Amino acid sequence: MSNTPHAIALGFFDGVHIAHKKIIDAAAEYGKTNNIPAIALSFDISPLEILSPKRVKYLTTLKEKEELISSLGAAAEFLPLSRDFLNMGAEDFIKKVLIEKYNVKYAVCGYNYRFGKGGSGDTSMLSEYGKKYGFQVKVMDCETALGDAVSSSRIRKLIADGNISEANKLLGRNFSVTGTVCEGKKLGRTLGFPTANVFPSHLTVIPKNGVYKTRVFADGKSYNAITNTGTNPTVGGERLRTETYIPHESLNLYGKEIKIEFIDFIRAERKFESTDDLKKQIETDLKLL
Repeated sequence: MSNTPHAIALGFFDGVHIAHKKIIDAAAEYGKTNNIPAIALSFDISPLEILSPKRVKYLTTLKEKEELISSLGAAAEFLPLSRDFLNMGAEDFIKKVLIEKYNVKYAVCGYNYRFGKGGSGDTSMLSEYGKKYGFQVKVMDCETALGDAVSSSRIRKLIADGNISEANKLLGRNFSVTGTVCEGKKLGRTLGFPTANVFPSHLTVIPKNGVYKTRVFADGKSYNAITNTGTNPTVGGERLRTETYIPHESLNLYGKEIKIEFIDFIRAERKFESTDDLKKQIETDLKLL
């Protein structure tokens, strides 16, 4: 058993959205007030990666999630998930993980938190065992915004539908994609709009195909930009990518990691009759920055 007591925020926390933040904030505040470590306890992968891999789409990478949690005053703890762990009973999770591994003194979770094999454990069970073993449990009420409950699944759908501005309100920040810039066909350069190409992971949620107002972070600086997500059908593209054009800058970003923050949807991706038509449209898009 750990000798160090912990305040623990419980959840998967994909996206670390505004409802997640309240849970993590509560653990961080308790930890600060009582001079004990606060952690956000999660898993390294979603259970869906094991149970239904084709359905997995993340809002944040593990690195991004860790950074977001840390910014809220808690340490991120990612338990390695396996089929054996998924088969752990709810009571064993409380005893072996929360009590024996982390010496829990304060546990906070959302109203719909489930744990243990098949989600057999719930907030009532957690509270019951808290009274039995001497740790406090706080259950957060459902957080609503823009007329409905805030959830990672809702945000994923908004992003997939291109409703970036609403998704950002639920996230409490701009949705972003991080990746390494790769060489493309360099056709944008011939049009006078050189782009930075990033091929997102197939596990990452990507906004629907279209053009977006974005902000790019590279080499310690940030730039206003426009980003196209899709396959670039006008020039015969096939593979899904993000292509970002940063106006009035001449940057060599090949091989460098950049972060693209999506701010608002401009228009849907479409195939133009000619590259001249595409160029004119891009010039129109840039006026919206």
